[in-house]
Amino acid sequence: MALGSVSVSSTDSGQGDFTQVEKQFLFIGAAGKNAGTVQYIDQTTNLDEVLGIPPSKLKTAIEWARNNAGTNWTCIAMPQAAAGTWSDAFDTAMAQNLVCEMVVVTDAVTTKAELDAMNVAVTSAENQYGRYLHMIAVTAPMDKATQTWADFIADFEALQDGVAAPSLTLAPQVFAGWLGTYCGRLCHEDQSIADTPMRVASGAIVGLSTLPVDKNGITFNMSHAKALNDARGTVPQVYADYDGIYCSDGMTLAPEASDFAVIENCRVVNVCKREIRILAIKKVGDRELNSTPASIASHETYFMRPLIDRSVTTTINGITKPGEVKKPQDGDVVITWKTRTNVAVGLLIRPYNCPKAIEATVALELSNGV
Repeated sequence: MALGSVSVSSTDSGQGDFTQVEKQFLFIGAAGKNAGTVQYIDQTTNLDEVLGIPPSKLKTAIEWARNNAGTNWTCIAMPQAAAGTWSDAFDTAMAQNLVCEMVVVTDAVTTKAELDAMNVAVTSAENQYGRYLHMIAVTAPMDKATQTWADFIADFEALQDGVAAPSLTLAPQVFAGWLGTYCGRLCHEDQSIADTPMRVASGAIVGLSTLPVDKNGITFNMSHAKALNDARGTVPQVYADYDGIYCSDGMTLAPEASDFAVIENCRVVNVCKREIRILAIKKVGDRELNSTPASIASHETYFMRPLIDRSVTTTINGITKPGEVKKPQDGDVVITWKTRTNVAVGLLIRPYNCPKAIEATVALELSNGV
């Protein structure tokens, strides 16, 4: 007669939390101290101690970023001994698996070759490490002693023309702190990754109440902003008779008619890609995922998790704050077996509409009714 026995095991169903990289930016640029190191910075960090007392573009960008972000803002900085050495720092960051959503190069880009190199770097990080990043580059600042706004706009148009890089943003440095201001706005706690930096409800830019002037004393205005924005630049903007300076739409260097021409679309897709990748890795070699109708149905729900998690809405005092995406519908996740061992999973992300241009009409009702 056999002996009785009992064994107990545990199963990892993959329902734990994902590593959150959103709103964590890596800044790379020349600074006067700690070159070649990794520095972790928050709202309490003394920037003179970690980046040196002399002014630097890296320190300026981080200072403006934290002024325009929230209380719990943090970032990573990799100070360099000289400008133009971002590539080595980027490779080191990838090798050390520094967790970040975006990489910000604070030293000015002056050639298309540099933009191409940045695009290659982001693409290589995805291909080699499975990391979905966005990179932000910046132009040289407008020189108000020698340049007009027309000169600055022409230089920007020429620099970005012909570059197709949805994972790359080129910010025109309208004033010295604009790059950091934009980055801080993308990290603001009151703003979702699905929100445009144009969102007025997030408040005005902190630290700037007057727009800069060119060599002729002409103040940056909405005609200049439109010209730069039409050339895929993200710029400060104002509303007539409305206090404060705000931000335009967050543009990328995606080609015309691309779904990824604005930063919020890139961010929402990237976060879903990160989480779907982890869920897919957990299913490699697991025969629970098979071609039977029951398995396909259960795994459609399994792979739908990032969409469900990011579609949660919150209602306060009758005002509904939408989730980052709409709730998934039947058919938004499709599983297709291409061969006995090769399965494809397709997901459809549905963002909310966003009012970026509002037209209001006022009419009179002059009938003589009671």
